[in-house]
Amino acid sequence: MPASDPSASIDQLIGDRLGRAIREARSERKLSMRALATSAEISQPFLSQIESGQTMPSLITLYRIATALGMSPSALLPADPDPEVVHVSRAADARWVPVSEAPDTAHTRVIHAGATSLQEYLVKPGERVGDWFESDGEVVHYVIEGSLALEIEGLGIWELSEGDAIAHPGALRNRWQSRGDGSARVALVYTAGT
Repeated sequence: MPASDPSASIDQLIGDRLGRAIREARSERKLSMRALATSAEISQPFLSQIESGQTMPSLITLYRIATALGMSPSALLPADPDPEVVHVSRAADARWVPVSEAPDTAHTRVIHAGATSLQEYLVKPGERVGDWFESDGEVVHYVIEGSLALEIEGLGIWELSEGDAIAHPGALRNRWQSRGDGSARVALVYTAGT
């Protein structure tokens, strides 16, 4: 359900993004929450509330946290507190495009594109998906309908049916093909690498 007060949702979004940035910077530096809180001269429970987006730090506290992390406060702030945090993709508006230029190719549509992208593939009997794929980050294959065989180069082949999913690093070359006489619908989720 959408929030009734847009400014409250923007404030929450900024708090969530700031908290996530602090948590990620702390993790990258292999600091415990207690160590960062001590160095920033704040309590560990207060730091926990900031990292979870439950509370917004004052400017002085933000400077203390940034200094303890060895970075500038501006590096922790979200660049664009985009108020459009909800993105809806309607099936009726879908634009299906061929996977390749081959006449017997499957079709795909981008449902959401961003740090995490979601694509849906529709593979009719006799259609091909393509050759090997690889990407940064992580890939999740989810079979919505039908069945397919997913091959990860050098690791094996997995038979997946409706409702099955498989996740793996995108750097592992993979390819798949539909199985059986019916169509297959597959959702692929790509998360960007860091």
